[in-house]
Amino acid sequence: MYKKILVPLDGSELAKRALDEAEKLANCFGAEIILFQVVPFMPIYGSPELVTPLIVDEKQKESAEKYLDTLAEELKKKGFKVTTAVRTGQQVAVEIIDFAKESGVDLIVMCTHGRSGITRWMLGSVALKLLTRAGKPILLIRSKG
Repeated sequence: MYKKILVPLDGSELAKRALDEAEKLANCFGAEIILFQVVPFMPIYGSPELVTPLIVDEKQKESAEKYLDTLAEELKKKGFKVTTAVRTGQQVAVEIIDFAKESGVDLIVMCTHGRSGITRWMLGSVALKLLTRAGKPILLIRSKG
């Protein structure tokens, strides 16, 4: 049923909780686990242009790649087929959706951060955006309890 399971991670312990469920599903279906992280662009302040140019923080990108590679090695030792991918972009949900479509992902597994109220409004909800726009099955793991 599921051949490719995408697990978007942000480096937090909370997001990492989704791995347990992804492992269970991958084990049941013999699926590949794809570990994925989006590194946001950084603005260049003090630029004379009207539009603030954006750059990639190469150290942050390298750190994300190393983080995913470490997790992938742990999963491979358990016998899972695992790949990793890091993308850069300004909108995390859009990058996840685009990658899922391009890679033929069958399921997205992620943990919610449990934000509500003004924090959710200001920061947005990646989970909500994925639910409404991904066009793929999504398994959300509750952040609390």
